[in-house]
Amino acid sequence: MLVAPHIPDPHSPGMAGLASYLARRGARVTVAPPLEGRCTELLQRLDRTGVMLHPVVPGTTTSLIWGGDDAAVPEILGLTAGRGLPSLGYSRAVELLAGTAPTTVVVVGSHTVATAAAALTCALTARDPGWILDAAPIGDAPGYDGSGDVLVVDLVPDSALHEAPLPGWTHRALGAGLRPAVTLVTAVDTAPPAFRTREEALDEIEALARRSENVVVWAGQPGCDELLEHLRRTPGPRVVTVGRGQGMDVQVLQQLWSGEDHHLTIQAGGDRATLTVPVTGKTAALGVAAACATGWALGLPLAEIADGIGAFPGVQGSLTRLGSAGGVTVVESRAQHPEEIAADLQGARMLTEGAVVAMYEPVGHLRTTALAGRIAEALSAADHTVLLPVCSTPTRAQRHSDDGTEALLGASSESTFVVPEPGPDQPAPEALAASLVHRGDLIVTIGRDCARRIGPRLLAALDRPKLTQ
Repeated sequence: MLVAPHIPDPHSPGMAGLASYLARRGARVTVAPPLEGRCTELLQRLDRTGVMLHPVVPGTTTSLIWGGDDAAVPEILGLTAGRGLPSLGYSRAVELLAGTAPTTVVVVGSHTVATAAAALTCALTARDPGWILDAAPIGDAPGYDGSGDVLVVDLVPDSALHEAPLPGWTHRALGAGLRPAVTLVTAVDTAPPAFRTREEALDEIEALARRSENVVVWAGQPGCDELLEHLRRTPGPRVVTVGRGQGMDVQVLQQLWSGEDHHLTIQAGGDRATLTVPVTGKTAALGVAAACATGWALGLPLAEIADGIGAFPGVQGSLTRLGSAGGVTVVESRAQHPEEIAADLQGARMLTEGAVVAMYEPVGHLRTTALAGRIAEALSAADHTVLLPVCSTPTRAQRHSDDGTEALLGASSESTFVVPEPGPDQPAPEALAASLVHRGDLIVTIGRDCARRIGPRLLAALDRPKLTQ
């Protein structure tokens, strides 16, 4: 089924990692070619890993793998109906691949997964792991077929849990076919559409944890202490805790920010190691510690893990510097959940003594509406926030209703957002953001899609002297 798969929506969470992993394993992977010949940076990277930018090949394509992009649904339906191709979602494809790996390590959570998952690929360097990630380590691919016996999987929510599941879809439990050697849990919280309530997140993640041999729990993160209580009520997997408090199995003894990187001292099983990692923000640094704890739970010596982490370059899109112009620095953030947004804004403050302006692109109508109050509160940490349109095609039921923006605006104070006015005579969002900053300030673009593409235009706008005086 996965010999020659076609992926119609490679930009959906996790799909690029899946595509590049399969291609490196020798599969004939095709992804939908770019519209109007415009090849995105992501498609260029996939092309370099052996993924072919090509439509379905009759008689050769063996299956369709779909993600969470609503815009791809009509194409998926047309291909499955017209050619009789079997289709499967991201999670099911990952389960099939994990079944061929001797050792599977899963990173899961309602949020704050990307840094821990990417760091884990370096923590396990001694075993040359393969990986399927949503966010790649800087300079690397999101999917890699290692020569070792370990497969690391970032279990991003299956698109079946997204805003437009395919007709006939029925709910499958999170990672239903997985029996991981280690599961790292980063957070347990409300995160629509994957987890509509904290209780739903707790039930799904606990069930996966109990199918694992070992569970690493990032203590102190939302919902994780409650998960620990549940896991300790009845016999189950071995539980390893990681955090800053007393009594942790893997304890963060010291955490210092140098102005360029974090210095961490961690202790596990009587051994101690000091790490220097190029990540910004306290939460991101603790995510690296969680990755170290996962390697330790897998049986690697702490010194070996520390050697691997020494090569960790950071994760793409996690407060990554896009450039500077007019004395203003621009960084990008891939944050979606309110907790992630708050953590990245705290990290952004560590990069400047000036003001912090956010350009925020809400991701998903269900998430935006359900978490509007928490998102607005998180964004209030910025001096100004330029609000971009919601990144998602509305589902059929939503196309004539509120797309979530009104809920976000209604949950905020009048000063939280600066909303670009439509019209040819109005300033573009990047020009509006540039007008709000001065030398020494910082702009952080937050979002999966438009916020990233706007970077070059933003730097050009900042380079105009009249806007940065």
